[in-house]
Amino acid sequence: MSAPSISGAVPQKRRLLWRVYLYGVLMLLLSASVSLAVGRYVLQPAYEVPIRPSTTWIAWHIAAIQHEPERVQAELADLRQRVGIEVSLFDPAGKLLLSSASVPPEPLAAPKLAELLAAGTRFQGGSGGVAIRDAAGSFTNYVLIRYPEASPFGLALGEFAVALLVLTLLAVPLARSIALPVERLAHLTRAFGRGNFALRAGPWRRRDEIGDLARAFDEMADRLAVLRRAELELLANVSHELRTPLSRIRLALDLVRDGDTQRVSAHLDDIGEELLELEQLIDDVMTTTRLDLGQTSTPEGLPPLHCERVPGYQVLEASASRFRKKHPERELQCAYGDDLPEVCVDPMLVRRALDNLIDNAAKFSETDTPVELGAAPSSSGLDITVVDRGMGIGDADKPRIFEPFYRTDRSRARATGGVGLGLALAKRIVEAHGGSVDFTSQQGTGSRFVVHLPRAG
Repeated sequence: MSAPSISGAVPQKRRLLWRVYLYGVLMLLLSASVSLAVGRYVLQPAYEVPIRPSTTWIAWHIAAIQHEPERVQAELADLRQRVGIEVSLFDPAGKLLLSSASVPPEPLAAPKLAELLAAGTRFQGGSGGVAIRDAAGSFTNYVLIRYPEASPFGLALGEFAVALLVLTLLAVPLARSIALPVERLAHLTRAFGRGNFALRAGPWRRRDEIGDLARAFDEMADRLAVLRRAELELLANVSHELRTPLSRIRLALDLVRDGDTQRVSAHLDDIGEELLELEQLIDDVMTTTRLDLGQTSTPEGLPPLHCERVPGYQVLEASASRFRKKHPERELQCAYGDDLPEVCVDPMLVRRALDNLIDNAAKFSETDTPVELGAAPSSSGLDITVVDRGMGIGDADKPRIFEPFYRTDRSRARATGGVGLGLALAKRIVEAHGGSVDFTSQQGTGSRFVVHLPRAG
């Protein structure tokens, strides 16, 4: 059987590729969003919150000792030197009373000052403000504090660690969705290669490349199972076909040993017919194999055809003449003229293809019904029809009738015997010439086969 060309396969949509791409973009967006949110609402507050109460105490302490200039200046200098905190004290009117900042800040505008008075303290973005009130609750001063900013490198490192963690967690489902089915298919493939031909990937709901791979595995397994079954059927059928002639030959040899030449002569004709059938069987198997091996590579790999320009009617006449000699009791109705177009074919192979179709028509129809052989020119060549009024082909058998060794009739009777190569060989011969074979059939009514051969040239 010919294998489909990989280069001729229809490319599938790359669903998995786009899924991985979009999932990767989503992971990057989520990880960036989470890391920024963590930096803004977790890391930065984690740095700021511990220093708020301490800086508030500092503000109250500086306000309390503002009337001791030397002490205030000493403590402010020490505070700036040791921990980098800069403190500036203002009166309610915005006048700067004292400061340890290298560049003192501007006093608060009225709206900002109102907000500070309402809140009491304010800390944001590395700076803060504290409203100072006396024991009676009156507003006396306010302090602006600038404390060391968090290390950008530390925050960036923390955000990077969060992003990496998010990416790792989000990548797990994607990795599992790809790795697990691939591992399962690898396990099935190894088990199948060890000879467990019953294994199948089973129904896959996935519609991406992995699902396509699983379905392709099942199709391959089904195909190999069919080939294996066909091989076993071939062995059984060939063994069956060999048994009768070998028995006759053994009987003739026994009779020769016994010296009964008269009985040997009576069996010689039967033995000759059996040997001719065996030769035909072996020739059919070898020809089918040759054509299949050629088609599995390239059209140039086909076995050589000895093509000639032959008038169409001569091809049909040769098959009709052979059929009448082989089946004198059967009626063959011919419907064609001598004006058929020329075809460039290997006469022997094409005649064999037509012989197989006509013999099949006679084999699977009643002896009192005619077999019809017709032909007519077409736009691109010659159409040859073979029609019978026999049992027909069932719907279940139609997809497989051109498979080698497949028989619609499973009986072993020699009347309908053979190994199921007739139609398979006919189709391969015609296709090797660039033609085609089509058929229509209905059970209980008969079958119609149409062979199209291209015009010469």
